[in-house]
Amino acid sequence: MVSNENRLNELLEPFPSKNEKEAINNPAIRLYGRRFYKDQTSLEYLTEFLLVFASPKLNPEFSENTNYSYSFDIDFDTPRYWAENRVALKLFAFFPSSKLETRHSTHKKAYLEIKEVLETHVFGSADKKEATVRLLQSFLSGFVGVAKNRTWATYCFLPVSRNLLASELVWSHEKALKDVSIQNWRDSAKYFSSDRHIYMARGGELLFLQLANLFSDPNASDLTSMLANDNYRHFDKNNLENLAQCLKRGLHDLLTNTLGVLPELIQMIENILVDFQLDVKPTYANLGWVPKASRIEALLFAQEMQNICAAMLSPLEKLDLLKLLCSMQVLRSLCFQARRVDSAENHIPNFIGNYAWIVSEPEANSGSPIRLMAQTSFSYIEALLFRVIRNGELVDDNDKTKQKEADKNGFHIFRKIAKEIGLVTPRNGGGQRFVLTPELLCFLVAALLQPGERVRLTEFYRRAFAHYGLALGGDALNAGLEWCGNAGKKKSYAPPKDTLWIEEALQQGGFLVELSDAVSMVYNPGNARKSA
Repeated sequence: MVSNENRLNELLEPFPSKNEKEAINNPAIRLYGRRFYKDQTSLEYLTEFLLVFASPKLNPEFSENTNYSYSFDIDFDTPRYWAENRVALKLFAFFPSSKLETRHSTHKKAYLEIKEVLETHVFGSADKKEATVRLLQSFLSGFVGVAKNRTWATYCFLPVSRNLLASELVWSHEKALKDVSIQNWRDSAKYFSSDRHIYMARGGELLFLQLANLFSDPNASDLTSMLANDNYRHFDKNNLENLAQCLKRGLHDLLTNTLGVLPELIQMIENILVDFQLDVKPTYANLGWVPKASRIEALLFAQEMQNICAAMLSPLEKLDLLKLLCSMQVLRSLCFQARRVDSAENHIPNFIGNYAWIVSEPEANSGSPIRLMAQTSFSYIEALLFRVIRNGELVDDNDKTKQKEADKNGFHIFRKIAKEIGLVTPRNGGGQRFVLTPELLCFLVAALLQPGERVRLTEFYRRAFAHYGLALGGDALNAGLEWCGNAGKKKSYAPPKDTLWIEEALQQGGFLVELSDAVSMVYNPGNARKSA
C-alpha cells in the first residue's frame, strides 16, 4: 500500500527533473509548479507563453541556430531560454505615453536621438521626415498590450508578431535618480533588470512547460488511460505527435504569416536602432518546473489551442481566444492539481479532473435554484483551493509570511482570473457564483469543436464537462450537484429547463442548428485550415 507521503511525492514529481525545486518552501509553488502569480495579467500569460515557444532554448553560443526555434523542446540539463528585450523599440513606441514621473532625463535624450536617427532614413523635406517618424511611433504605440500605471520599459506589446515578443524589463527609477553618474543612455543600463519576474511572472513559462511535458512523453501510462476513457473519444488516440506538429505550425503561422509587412517594418526599425540596444544581464531566463501529473490537463489545453489556431479567424480574434484559453487553463490547472492532492471531496464520474463548476445565467434571479447551485459550486471550489495549500504535508512550518505568499500563488489567483474573464460574478459583494457569458460560450465552441465541426447539443455539454468540469445539464449537472452536497435536492431542478438559457445564447451567437424539436446541433462555423 502506498503511503500518503509517497503518494504526495509522486503527485509533485517535477518536470523537468533538474530544477531549483528543493530550495522552495512555498506550498503553492511546490503544489502547482514555478509559478502562477496573482498580479500577472491574462495577456501576459499568453505573451510569456509565446515568448518561450518562439525563443531559442539551446545556448546560442553552442548552437548554430540562434533564431526563433518555435518548439516545445527544452535542454534537460539547463532548461532555459534566450529572449530579446527590445528595449530600443519599447523606448521609441512607448516613451511619449509613459508616466511623466518615471521618465529619466537620459531616456528622454535617447528618445529624441532615436527620432533623429530614424529621420535620416526617410526621404523628403524636414517636415515630411518628422511627420513620417511621428506616424511610425503612433503606429507602434497602437500595439500596446498592457500599460496600466507602469513605466514605459514594463509595457507589453500585443503578441501579434514574433518581432513584438519581448522579455520583461523593470526600470528602478528611484535608484537611478539618486545616481548622479548617469549621463547617457548606456549609463542607465545598470538600472534595468530582466530577472525580476514581476509582470512576466512565470505563468506563461509554466503553461509552456505543461506542453513540453506532454510532448516529451506522449505514450505515458496516464495519458493512455485517459484516452481509453469513452469521455475522451473525440481525441485522436494514436497521434499525439501529429498534434504537436500541427500546434507548432499553427502558432508559427500566427506569429509570422498573418500581418503582412509588419514584421519586416519592425525589423527594419530595430536594425536602424541597433546602437540603442542595451546589454541587460542576464541574457537568458531559467525555466522552472511543473508537476509531471499536469500532462493530463496539458493534453486538453493542447487540443483546444489547436482548434483555435486551425480556425480561419483574424489574428486579433485568435489572440483574444488564446488569451482566454490561457486564463481558463490556469483555473483548470489549479483545480486539477488540488483535487489530486486533496481527497476530502466525493469522486465525480465521467470527468478526470474530479470537480465541478456549476454555472448559472448571468442575469438569473436572486434565489433561483440554478443561481444558488452556482454559488454553492463556487464556494466548494474556493474551499478546496484554500484548504489544499494548508495541507500539513506541503507546509514545512507555520510561517504566516510563507502562507500569505502561498495564497498569492494559488488561492487568490482563481477568484481574480475568474472574475476578470467573466466566469465569476459579481466582482464585489456577496452571492459570488459561476456564470456563463456569451463570450465564454463563444470560446467554448471555438475550443471544444474543430473548425467546421457540428455535434449534438448533448455532445457539446459532454465535452464541456470532460474538459473543464462545466456542468451544463443532464448527468453532468446531477454529478455536480452530488459533489457539492446537494444530492437530495437534485430532483427539484429539471436540467432541460435550467439549460434553456444556454441554448438560447448559442442560438443568438449563430452556433445552434435546430434539426427538429428534439435534436439540436452545435456548430463551429470557423472554416478548417487547408493542410500544408
